[in-house]
Amino acid sequence: MKSRPFPEIPCLICSSPVDLSADCLHDENGKAVHTECHVKRITTPQAGPSIAMMAD
Repeated sequence: MKSRPFPEIPCLICSSPVDLSADCLHDENGKAVHTECHVKRITTPQAGPSIAMMAD
């Protein structure tokens, strides 16, 4: 019996296809993302209130 290939799933951040056998990572909402895209997203400062200010 042949197995079917995985459907092409786009990265939520860059929209390129995610290889589920290699890039098995997801964001906080459960959407597939590349490891490199996720790391870049969480380490890049974003505009708006900082987390420290939000905790106060």
